[in-house]
This record gives sequence, C-alpha cells and structure tokens, in this order.
Amino acid sequence: MVLLNKCDLVDKVTQEKFLTPYEEDFITFRVSAKNNEGIEELKEFIKGKLVCFAGQSAVGKSSLINALGKNNLEVGELSKKIARGKNTTRHVEIYDVAGGEIADTCGFSVSEHIDIKAEELVYYYDEFLAYQNECRYNNCTHTNEPGCAVKKAVEEKKLNEARYLRYVTLYKALKESWKKKYD
Repeated sequence: MVLLNKCDLVDKVTQEKFLTPYEEDFITFRVSAKNNEGIEELKEFIKGKLVCFAGQSAVGKSSLINALGKNNLEVGELSKKIARGKNTTRHVEIYDVAGGEIADTCGFSVSEHIDIKAEELVYYYDEFLAYQNECRYNNCTHTNEPGCAVKKAVEEKKLNEARYLRYVTLYKALKESWKKKYD
C-alpha cells in the first residue's frame, strides 16, 4: 500500500498528483493523523493484518499509530537546523492497534537502506520496461542519454512526469550512495 499522511497540509489536486501513478498497482490511502482524515478506512484495512509503516523521518508514522489508537508514542518535530526529521523512533516495535498489528520503524533517508545498484533501479519501474527496448542504448539509465524512449514517453505524457522525476532523484542518490560505499 502507499499511504500519504499529512493530507491536511496539501490540497486535493496535489494529493491526486502524488498518488495517481501508484493507484493501478497499489491500494492507496490519503490520511491525516492531525485531523483524523482517512483514519477509519485505514483501521478497516489494518484489521487482522500485520502491517509495517516505513518511510522517511518526519512523515508522521508514530503520529499515525497514535491516531489509530495507541495514543502514547513519542513524536517529534522537524529539526530547525537541518529541516529534516530527528529520528524520534529509535527501534522497531510492533503494536496491537485497530484490530491488527503495526510495526513502527525508524525513519530513513531516501536511499540509505536500498542495497541495489543504480542501474538496477529501472527494473522496479514496470511502466518503464515497455519502452526500454526502444532506447538508442542497451544500457540506457533513462537519466541523461540521448535517444531515450522513456524520456520521450514522459515528454509525450505517456508516463507520469512526477514519478519519472522521483526515479531520477532516487537513481542519482543510489549512484552517489554506491560510490561512497564501494569506491
């Protein structure tokens, strides 16, 4: 599932823009731990399951668990110094909530725990694979090569531009992370 928390901070158009690329392959939820938007639907989904909330620091995983009924997890704010989350959750713990179980995890940065080569990332974007054989180069990364069919499909609005841009950002982060780790 893909869950967009803090929906109270953005308008419906922005929510749709973010979630639409995922709706074909995933169950999606729009929620707000702050004003309880979507909480009842999420409770219904969780019932009888073990689910894991995973995401970057400060997206509201612990706040969401509190809104679902736990009510006593420590929550933090963005660090004013670095404008990022402060990793309030320091270990994984499973809570009985909403008729199911939720694993609350520590926050992470975008590529910190992904141990794949940047060149392998494309295989996690099924919609890109349909265009892969049309690229000029066999080993096209769809980032900066001329004759890239994926970039052309994005320009022609056949592929979602926002999802493509997130791919490029993640590709670059993985490339940098891999370089730091293994060079």
